[in-house]
Amino acid sequence: MSVPPNRISLRGWKLTIPEKDKSGHAAVIEPAAVAPPWLTGGPDGSLTFWAPVRGATTPHSEHARTELDSSSNFSAGTSGPHTLKVASAVLQVPTDTKDIILGQIHGAGAISSVPYVMLHYRAGTIEVVARQLQGGSQTLSFPLLTGVPMNQRFDFTISDMGNGTMVFRATYGTDTKQATALVPQDFHDAAVRFQVGDYQQGHESGDAEDGGRVTIYQISELTTTP
Repeated sequence: MSVPPNRISLRGWKLTIPEKDKSGHAAVIEPAAVAPPWLTGGPDGSLTFWAPVRGATTPHSEHARTELDSSSNFSAGTSGPHTLKVASAVLQVPTDTKDIILGQIHGAGAISSVPYVMLHYRAGTIEVVARQLQGGSQTLSFPLLTGVPMNQRFDFTISDMGNGTMVFRATYGTDTKQATALVPQDFHDAAVRFQVGDYQQGHESGDAEDGGRVTIYQISELTTTP
């Protein structure tokens, strides 16, 4: 099923899917395209991402994903404002953790295997976790919203302001919460990129239908102040 025109554009993205490639790891579709059952287009122009717990993973992760990776890198904290703006709804969460990463600023280039900033939907709570060092597990958490139900649309933005700060924002209905964070020194000026989709955080499951399912109505990469 193709995505109707003037809706979500997949230009400038590649797609990681939870299906094994020749190496036995998660396959990549580049340039990104709808790829049932992992990524399907709706009649309203939305995209639905499906990632089972039991799917193939990338070499440096324990969790399967169906996720778009931007082909546009930028320098963390120094290259002017860069914003990922998303409208989404979570339809299914993994049974054990109830946790999905919906959007990221991820390491690129020499640190392409390093996660950096991750926006989680976890049992109705939206929270950003920012890694502080390129190695190790030190993080800071930035809670945004609670009580966001399944199957309901909410919006979020992840912004690197280009001046050493980041801004995270989430809106559900009339409730908007925002948090500001410093770009960690260890990531300052590092090459990074945006990722968006369904990076479910479930562990092993005996159920092939256990996993994460997310519908996204809007994806925008902006280079102006949000």
